[in-house]
Amino acid sequence: MFLPFLKNPFASKNLSRDNFRDLLQGHLSRLTSQNKAGRYSAMISSLQPHQAAYHALLGAQDENLGQRLGKTDTVEELLAEFKSFAKEELILEVEYQFKRKKPNSEALTAFLPRGRKEYSAATLLTLPTLLQRTATLTAQYKDDLGQALAQRAATLQAAYTTARDDQGEAKGDVQGDSKEEKKLRKATARQLKLNLLDQVKLHIDEPEAVLALYDPKWFTKPAKASEKKSKQP
Repeated sequence: MFLPFLKNPFASKNLSRDNFRDLLQGHLSRLTSQNKAGRYSAMISSLQPHQAAYHALLGAQDENLGQRLGKTDTVEELLAEFKSFAKEELILEVEYQFKRKKPNSEALTAFLPRGRKEYSAATLLTLPTLLQRTATLTAQYKDDLGQALAQRAATLQAAYTTARDDQGEAKGDVQGDSKEEKKLRKATARQLKLNLLDQVKLHIDEPEAVLALYDPKWFTKPAKASEKKSKQP
């Protein structure tokens, strides 16, 4: 019967990262404002390092997530750039050289195995294949297509490789931050519970004094879905 009371309420998975941050900040603020004669000084000192570390981590997470999204935007921009290059330069030159000027069905098929549509309908999934093919073939047929076209294709492929590498690093940073957040939350929740036990001992006959150290909303139990429906007219 005592198990529910022994569990750490601050370790609840129902607390979102933002709610956990708000709970911690609000609690520290109340401890500070009610710290008469320094009775909460030790509790404040024990929580401040946790609060500072958690705040810094959330800031780093937001930055890493922004970087990852930025790298995704870069890849999508490269896709659009490649499609424009294929439509306005590559296909026109390939068809001119190998269909009209110096007919070469083998080269034409190598560049356009599925026709023009494969390039115009390119996606992030097919982009690596198209970039590889374009860079390889323009280098192979640079005497016919020109060095400039081959260089342009090689540059696009290199830019894509760099963008994907950066995207992978940003993803790794976000995942690493997530693991670090779990460790910080666990340590902070533990300290919050230790402080709560001290607060209960300090105010053993004054439960209201303990409640006053926390935002009342954290003690409000959400209504169950069935209860909400029963209250509806």
